[in-house]
Amino acid sequence: MNNLSLFLLRNTWWLIPLVIIFSFWEQSFPILLMLVFAFLGTIILSPLVDKIEKLIKNYKISVMLVVSSSIVSLILLFSFLIPLISNQLKSLQTSFTVSKLSDLQDKISLISEKILPSYLYNYLNESFFQSDSYFSDLWEIALSHINSFLSGASTIVFALGSAFLTFLIIIVFMIIFLIERKKFINLFLYTIPIKYYASAKRIMDKISIQIYSYIRGQLIAATSVAITSIFGLTIFQLITGVTIPYTFLIGLGAGLFNLIPFVGPIAGMLPAIIIYLITEQVVPVHIIYVLLIIAVFGVVQLVDNFIVTPYIMGGSIGFHPILVIILVLFGASVGGILGMLFIIPSAAILKVFMVEITENIEK
Repeated sequence: MNNLSLFLLRNTWWLIPLVIIFSFWEQSFPILLMLVFAFLGTIILSPLVDKIEKLIKNYKISVMLVVSSSIVSLILLFSFLIPLISNQLKSLQTSFTVSKLSDLQDKISLISEKILPSYLYNYLNESFFQSDSYFSDLWEIALSHINSFLSGASTIVFALGSAFLTFLIIIVFMIIFLIERKKFINLFLYTIPIKYYASAKRIMDKISIQIYSYIRGQLIAATSVAITSIFGLTIFQLITGVTIPYTFLIGLGAGLFNLIPFVGPIAGMLPAIIIYLITEQVVPVHIIYVLLIIAVFGVVQLVDNFIVTPYIMGGSIGFHPILVIILVLFGASVGGILGMLFIIPSAAILKVFMVEITENIEK
């Protein structure tokens, strides 16, 4: 039996499913996405399972304790968050109407008049603020995307139609991954030629550690940004008397957007400024308040960059900022939001492979 035949025989267990997935990509993608989320959950929970196993000396019971505790925690958290988020989303959707465009234009014009020289203001006023048809079309396009996002009962994550069913399937996958984790690892290593076994084992360990560190760090950072954004905007409103509704939703959005490198901080700040400008205010609209909103999010990013990232997240993936920007743009062009989220850990995995291969060649 030649090497090619032996390779195909040893790798049939994953080559056939791979061919089926690509042959029926549209039908396979939702299931594949759930497997990815289950795999990420497995990586996050595995260290905790191992710690509990050392105490009670039973791996399967450790898995069930960790998973059941996680489910109970999520249910308690979502029972509080979902009604609040749902109400604010419905209210926010009714707030973004075509009529709000004139309010936004008037307030931008008012702020511009106070801070810009008269000749520059007049030029902008004639060129932009009076271009009603252009801004109306732009506003309507933006509104259609926003309303479609806010009102969508199902997203790509819930492509099978039921959020509860999707969540349940992910949990089942995750339990199987956790229980059979060592068997899956051994099955994968079985397909590797013996002379590459040690390298493959090292690569898997490094990838597992790096993905765990990255996901853990990103979740902590996102939570930190969400909490500090909500806290900062609340303090800002109490001190200034300015009204910014949907503070909780803005903070939550800022935390989620923070998962996207570089793009996230700006995307998290813009909704707060727009909502401030289109909301009726008791205190007159002023550029100072816009700058203070920017300052709030600036402080949030300082806390994230100088406290959370160095002392909680630990080591970074080691990519240069320019490379991160290029990767994020590439991920956005290929896979949209999901592409932006997954491109960095995917590149980190590729980096582990390249480093290991380079070290082996040098040896």
